[in-house]
Amino acid sequence: MVRVAAGAIAKKWLAERYAVRVRGYLAQLGPIRIALRDWSAVDANAFFAPDPAVVGELEAFMDALRESGDSCGARVNAVASGVPVGWGEPVYGRLDADIAAALMSINAVKGVEIGAGFAAVEQRGSEHGDEMTPQGFLSNHNGGVLGGISTGQDVTVSVALKPTSSIRLPRRTIDARGAPAVVETKGRHDPCVGIRATPIVEAMLACVLMDHALRHRAQCGDVEPPTPPVPGRAS
Repeated sequence: MVRVAAGAIAKKWLAERYAVRVRGYLAQLGPIRIALRDWSAVDANAFFAPDPAVVGELEAFMDALRESGDSCGARVNAVASGVPVGWGEPVYGRLDADIAAALMSINAVKGVEIGAGFAAVEQRGSEHGDEMTPQGFLSNHNGGVLGGISTGQDVTVSVALKPTSSIRLPRRTIDARGAPAVVETKGRHDPCVGIRATPIVEAMLACVLMDHALRHRAQCGDVEPPTPPVPGRAS
């Protein structure tokens, strides 16, 4: 895909110019949640799963799902580390808004979270706010973006992908005249499009970051703020 090719260029440019690294992984397949245990395992399996111990379970789940003729959704997480302070703008051109728009443009994506995302609903302000000390941030609930501008912490995003709509099971609909009809997809059945979405999420995140890097360079040049960067929270 064009966006993945563009993302590969963006990832290489970001790494060479700013030492920014963009990585993603499958965080959930249907009801199965996958913990981030080993980044090196992501490219070693077809699911982009960061835990090699769960791959067998994922394969069994997908086989059963394919046999049933149904489909499921997935969650993909991505992390951009090394993002400098100051990318983005407070209103138009917010970094988090542009990231959300780009990720929502991916086929089948129905939800985007940045940082804590919807978990922030249950958090108190005393918990969610990312406190700073001279030694660094104490948390990263805001996903590396505050007020639309990068903080220097890891930019963390998560996307939810819907279940494949074309399934073998009969589904009610209407025809061109508005009469009741049934849709039943024959032939190739893809039970989860989310298992192939990790490279696309990485690509879109990288493209947005590269765009903001260029915009920041054009607007600010070599101007640096007097306050030294606050170290990010240790992972």
